[in-house]
Amino acid sequence: MAGDSEERLSKEEVAGLLAQLQRASLREGCWSCECLQGFVAQLELDAAEGGRPLLEEHRVDASQVHSGLGCEPCAPAEMFAEYLMRKREA
Repeated sequence: MAGDSEERLSKEEVAGLLAQLQRASLREGCWSCECLQGFVAQLELDAAEGGRPLLEEHRVDASQVHSGLGCEPCAPAEMFAEYLMRKREA
């Protein structure tokens, strides 16, 4: 994971995380939710050149992003939090 060592997420790692997000995003509004879009934005920062195009396909225009839907639990938000914890430990 990208961290202080400047390691970048490979295209394969990005694809794997996107597949997990797709399985976790059960509601119609998930992909335009600020919880999920925040994770996508972080992954764009952490991805190597080859992985960024995969993420660009999942970015939503800022005017379309809405606040959290109030899902309990919010699987994309939990994934984001776990990702950040692993990133700090790396």
